[in-house]
Amino acid sequence: MATYTTAKPAGTPTWIDVIGPDAEAARAFYHEVFGWEYDVGGPEFGGYTTARLGQRTVAGIVGNQPGEPPPAAWSLYFASDDIAADVARATELGAKVVYPAMSVGDFGSMATLQDPTGAMFSFWQAGSHVGSQVTEDPGSAAWYELYSSDAKRARDFYTALLGATADPMPGGMEYYVLKHGEEQLAGIMQIQSSWGNFQPQWVTYFSVADVEATAATITRLGGKILGPIDESPFGRIAAVFDPAGANFKIVEPPRG
Repeated sequence: MATYTTAKPAGTPTWIDVIGPDAEAARAFYHEVFGWEYDVGGPEFGGYTTARLGQRTVAGIVGNQPGEPPPAAWSLYFASDDIAADVARATELGAKVVYPAMSVGDFGSMATLQDPTGAMFSFWQAGSHVGSQVTEDPGSAAWYELYSSDAKRARDFYTALLGATADPMPGGMEYYVLKHGEEQLAGIMQIQSSWGNFQPQWVTYFSVADVEATAATITRLGGKILGPIDESPFGRIAAVFDPAGANFKIVEPPRG
């Protein structure tokens, strides 16, 4: 488990949230799956929900805004010390601005962009809200992975944007690990043609104590499990959808 009380270094994953058609239903689902408790924001913040494990913030939940709803999806935010400069740098590197930088009360500032390969991501410059206060504990984020239509281009974009390096993973698949020094930040994986119409996207892995039990809860509540549970050196992994269609993964870390 890792805990945080201050803003994370610029260029590192700092926050995640999920958007969908029914925030109340999402709160009920993730409470049963991960044990989250909630603080629900007022109408001035669109009812934005902050999920907690105990007293530590872990993720956000937001309902679709009026108008045509986007697909249900999890989003990843990178920490920023200067959000205006980071947005400008991202656009120089080929990103498109989806939502320009804006203040969110005294909590901080956010901006949402689309990377050059089509995946959405965001920046968060912390005010009173420092991002996720716990990771790598059951019910919290354990890893972040970009599925890209052009992994090399994505690698070059994020290394330049985040001040990171990228190590190729040995083996047959095209996979890069983004790093700050020796600290591993996230992975980038090439989308395979055999996956069909799989869109570029960031996917969050959530740590769980028992992958089979969690998968059973997800299916009981109307979610879906994609394929069998995978055995890996990093743990036992399942790819899943919540009932609204938001994609994420669950991982039971190796024991001992």
